Amino acid sequence: MKTQKRQILLASVIGAVLLLLMGWITVRYIIHSKVAKVGDVAPNIQTTTVSGQPFALNSLRGETVFLNFFTPWCPPCIQETPDLISFAKQYGAKVHVVLIDRGDGPLLVSNYVKQYHVPKSITVLLNTQDVWSQPYGVTGQPETFLIRPNGTIAYHLIGPLTEPQMVRLAQLSGMKK
Repeated sequence: MKTQKRQILLASVIGAVLLLLMGWITVRYIIHSKVAKVGDVAPNIQTTTVSGQPFALNSLRGETVFLNFFTPWCPPCIQETPDLISFAKQYGAKVHVVLIDRGDGPLLVSNYVKQYHVPKSITVLLNTQDVWSQPYGVTGQPETFLIRPNGTIAYHLIGPLTEPQMVRLAQLSGMKK
């Protein structure tokens, strides 16, 4: 009888521990799988630039940010590149243009910067393990987030944009005139 009670007690304790463990795992999953939406504060990207400099997105608070997820081999990304460059050259003092790679590594990204003559006024970020796509809910490329000076996401757009679209969206997001 004592052995049976011990077995029941042991099974109950093990069951309770497993239940707590499952609950903890579920909570951690929910916390880490949250995707930023329009109106949310943009997750703080912390990585390095293609030139090796440390970068933190929250250091750009107070500025309008044009955050573009891309890959150097993606035809729509390549199609969008001349418009991004022209936009950055014309409005770079009013909006900070940031390109973030989706896991292609320094060599491919560096070659892209050289091949398309991406100016230094555009911040190009490395994201070798593509860890920053998940918090933003990025599933393809190019995907663009317009971030207001207060750090909230104003727009999330999927697909390539033209320069006039970039200008209009940046103005609606708080770009200084």
